[in-house]
Amino acid sequence: MNMYDLARGLHIIAVIAFVAGMLMLPRYYAHITDAQRGGELETKMLAAAAKLRAIIVNPSIIVVWVLGLWLLVQFDLPRIGEPWLIAKLALVTGLSGLHGYFISEGKRLARGERRRTARFWRMIGEVPFLVAIVVVLLATVEPH
Repeated sequence: MNMYDLARGLHIIAVIAFVAGMLMLPRYYAHITDAQRGGELETKMLAAAAKLRAIIVNPSIIVVWVLGLWLLVQFDLPRIGEPWLIAKLALVTGLSGLHGYFISEGKRLARGERRRTARFWRMIGEVPFLVAIVVVLLATVEPH
């Protein structure tokens, strides 16, 4: 096994963990939004969301970016101007921005702020998967 294969494999594992967490967080937020303030469900969902962010989502996004940038610099830098790679990097950056939004909204929910409806959280919860589909296809097909 060479470094490229190891890094690529770990990168893919981290992406899976990150996307899984990004799919779960909005559902937790929907439950929190629907829950009675101060009730048992709200308390449990707030704790679960905090653990998900701390144990899975935040560490995995760091690994995704570190390994992704390493792979880019080591193997794909000559292809940096190719449209598929630009699109992939733009989508990954957008997904990272959505991660930041989810983190900030999770902190607001923990403070008792309910700025969004449960329906909003359920709908936006589909976005990470849709973006992941496009990113994976761009990375594997490399359309020109």
